[in-house]
Amino acid sequence: MQTTTFYPFKTLILSIGLLLACMIGYSQCPNIVWQDEFTGTSLDLSKWNYQIGDGCAEGICGWGNNELQSYQQNNVVVSNGTLKITAKKERVRGSQYTSGRINTKAKADFTYGRFEASVKLPAGDGLWPAFWMLSSNEPYGPWPQSGEIDIMEFVASNPDRTLGYIHYGDPYPNNQSQGNSFVLKNDVFTNAFHEFAIEWEPGIIRWYVDGILFSTKTTQDVAPYNWPFDQDFHFLLNVAVGGNLGGPVNNNMLPATMEVDYVRVYDGFKAYIGGDDVVANQEQGVSYSIGNVTNNTNVSWSVPSGATIVSGQGTPNISVNFGNESGTVSASFNDGCSTVTLDLAVEVEPSYVKSYAFENFDAAATATYASSTGTLTELANPSPNATNSSALSGKYDRNAQEQYDILVYNVNTITDGSLYVNKTNKFYVDIYTTAPIGTQITLQLETSNATASNYPTGRHSRYSATITENGNWHRLQFTLLDRPDITASDTGITTMILLFASNSYTSDTYYFDNLDSYTVDTGTPTNQSPNVSISNPSNGSSYSTGTNISIAANATDGDGSISQVEFFVNGSSIGVDTTSPYSRSWSVASGTSDLTAVATDNLGASTTSSVVSVTGTTTGTASSMYVSSIVTGTASAAKGSKYGTASVTILNNLGNPVSNATVTGTFSGTFSEQRSALTNSNGVASFITSASAKGTLVVNFCVGNVAHASLTYNSANNTITCVNSTARLANRSVFTNFKIYPNPVEKSLNINMEGSSGNFSYVVYDFSGKILLSGNIQDKRAQLNVSTLASGLYLISLKDNDNIEKIMKFVKD
Repeated sequence: MQTTTFYPFKTLILSIGLLLACMIGYSQCPNIVWQDEFTGTSLDLSKWNYQIGDGCAEGICGWGNNELQSYQQNNVVVSNGTLKITAKKERVRGSQYTSGRINTKAKADFTYGRFEASVKLPAGDGLWPAFWMLSSNEPYGPWPQSGEIDIMEFVASNPDRTLGYIHYGDPYPNNQSQGNSFVLKNDVFTNAFHEFAIEWEPGIIRWYVDGILFSTKTTQDVAPYNWPFDQDFHFLLNVAVGGNLGGPVNNNMLPATMEVDYVRVYDGFKAYIGGDDVVANQEQGVSYSIGNVTNNTNVSWSVPSGATIVSGQGTPNISVNFGNESGTVSASFNDGCSTVTLDLAVEVEPSYVKSYAFENFDAAATATYASSTGTLTELANPSPNATNSSALSGKYDRNAQEQYDILVYNVNTITDGSLYVNKTNKFYVDIYTTAPIGTQITLQLETSNATASNYPTGRHSRYSATITENGNWHRLQFTLLDRPDITASDTGITTMILLFASNSYTSDTYYFDNLDSYTVDTGTPTNQSPNVSISNPSNGSSYSTGTNISIAANATDGDGSISQVEFFVNGSSIGVDTTSPYSRSWSVASGTSDLTAVATDNLGASTTSSVVSVTGTTTGTASSMYVSSIVTGTASAAKGSKYGTASVTILNNLGNPVSNATVTGTFSGTFSEQRSALTNSNGVASFITSASAKGTLVVNFCVGNVAHASLTYNSANNTITCVNSTARLANRSVFTNFKIYPNPVEKSLNINMEGSSGNFSYVVYDFSGKILLSGNIQDKRAQLNVSTLASGLYLISLKDNDNIEKIMKFVKD
C-alpha cells in the first residue's frame, strides 16, 4: 500500500473481502491476504506506524497503565528475517526505560478473519509484551467502548503463561474485561518462537497458541454490554516495561528483545486441536477434537502411556481414559490443503489428600475472619447433599456496590506459598449458589507488603475456580491464575482473600464450606484430624450460678483412635477425659461462659469443637448495674466506606444481663458522635455511627451513662468504661514486618519489628475488651512474659508515636 488518503477505502474493500471469505466455510484452504515477513533491513512504513513517547501527548501518561517506558524509534529494528523490539534501561526525559511500539492504523485495518504472528518472547521480570488490536475508528466511543482484542499478552515474570483477553463496556472506571490464560507445558515462551492467533467472525472470537484452542468469547459472554467487535481493528506490537500488569522490573535482565518472525492475515480458518490440557489422575471420558475440518476427515490419534482411546479413533473426535502418566495427545490428518500434525501436551495430576481446613463452619479451622465488603453469616446448610452434608455453612452476600468485593481471612498455616504455585498443594471449596454457571471465584494470597493502593505489590499468587452447577453443592478446585508480584515472599503469606465474581457489580449469594488445603498423595497415609462436638449442654443454656453440670462431648477419629478430650471454660482447662463417653463436671459460673472441647488422636492431631455458650444466673433482687464489656468494630457502607460500631454489655450486680437499659456513649477517633441505645434481652446495646469513612478507621467508644427503671448505674464496678481500637480495612498493613511468635505461646511471646525504628506501646486484652498487660517497647525485638495469662485467645495491639495501630491474635497455651 501507499500512504495516500485513499487507504480507508482500500481497507474497507479488504474488510469486506475478509467477511465474504469467512462465510465460505472451513472446506476452503485459507489464503494469506496481508502479511509482513520482516525480510528487509528496516520497518516497512507502508504497513506500520511508529508510536513514540510516554503517552502524555495522547493524554494517557504511562499509556494508561502506569508503564515506565518511553517508546523510541531506535528500539525497533528489522534484521536477519525478524522484527526486534528491545526494552532498555536508559533515561529519556522523565522515563527511566525505553522500548518500542508500532501499529498498522489506517494502513491495514481489518474486520474478521484469522490473525496470526510467530513470536519469541523476551525474558525479564517486569516486561509486558503484547500482540493486540484496537478499534481503528472508535465508532462506539473511546476505549474501551469500541473494544480491544489482546491476541497475546505476556507477563515475563510468568514465563510459561500467556493471556488472551477482550476489553469492552462503559467508560473507565466502569470498563469490563475477560479472557483466559494458556500455560506451556514443560517449557517457557522465551526459549523459542510460538504461533499466536485469533479467528474472528461475527459474534465470536477464538484464541490459539501453536494450533491449540484455549479460549472462546461470544456476544453472550459480554451481555448486557455491547459487543463492539464488528468494526475495523488494527494491529499493535509493543514491549511495555512495568505498569499495572508488568510488575516490578529486574534491571539486571535488560536489555531484552521480543522477536517477531511474521504477522499474517488469512481469509479463512485453520484446523486446530481442542481439549483439556490438565486432567485428574486416572480421569475417565476426556474428550479431544479437531476443529475446522469436515466430519469425515480421517484422523490418526495417539495418547500418553497408560491412557486408552475408548472411542473415536480415525475420526475428528475421541474419548480418552487416562492413567497416571502425563504426555502428548497427538493428531495427524490431511485437511484437504496439506498434511497436518497437531500436538497437545496433557498434564496428568497426581492424587491429592486433604491436609487441613482453612474454614469449616462446623469445627475449628485455621484461618481467621478479618473483614469483608459483603456480609458473611454462619447459618444452617441450605440443602445438604452427598458433597456437603454439614449442619452449618457460611453464607456470603456479595456487595453490589463493590466492583472488587473482598472477603479477607488472616492465615498462618501457609508456610511456603510456592507449594500452591507448583501444585504440590491445592485449594478446594464446596459451593452452593444460584450465580450464573461460569462465574469465577478468585483466591488471592498476600504478604504484609500489600496495601489497598499498591497493587500488585505483595500479591503472591492468584487462583481461580469456576461455578459449574446451580442449586447444588459442588466441590471446586482452584487452579493457578497468575503471580502478580513475583518478588512476594513464599514464606511471608499472611492473608487469604476470596473474590466472588470479581470486576462486577453483582449481588449474588454464595454459600460455601470446607475451604481446605490438599497435598500430593505420596502413598503414605496422611493423618486426618479427629472430629469433636459438645453434646451437652446445648448452646444458649441458662443455669443458676453454682449448679454442677456435666459437660459431655462426642469425639471420633476416622483413621485412628481418640487419646483424650480436654475441656475448656473461657479458654482455661477444667480437665481431661481419656475414655468414651467423654465428660467433665463443672460448677456454672456467674454470667456467660464459653465452653469448648479439644480432641487429640493417637498420632497427636487435634481438633477444637465449636463454642457452646452457657449463662449462669444468680437469684435474688438486683439493685445496681455495670458495664461488663465493650466491643468496637465496623460495618460496611457504600463504595468501600465503613461505619463505626460498638456493642456494650450491661450486667446487674447478680451477674445477669439487664434488658431495657438506656446506654449513652460517645464515639471518638475517626468519628465524633454521641449515641444512645437500649439493651436487648442479652444485655447488649448496639451502636452505629451516622457517618462513614474510608481508610484505616480508629473506632473508640466510651460509656457516659446507663439508665434503668429500677437499677442504679454503679460505674465503679465497670469492667471497662472506654475502649480504643483500629479497624483494618481492605488490605492495609501498617507495620510491614511486624511478627509475633511462637503462636500458640506458653511463656514468652517474641515481638519482631524489623524495618521499624522501635519505640511502640503495646496492650494485651481479652475479647471482652479488658486490658490485661500493657507497656512500652524501645527496641525492634522484644520478649513479652505472658505466663500469667490463662489459656485462651487474646489480642495484642501495637501502636506507634503517630497513633497507628496493628492488632493481631494469639493463643496462650
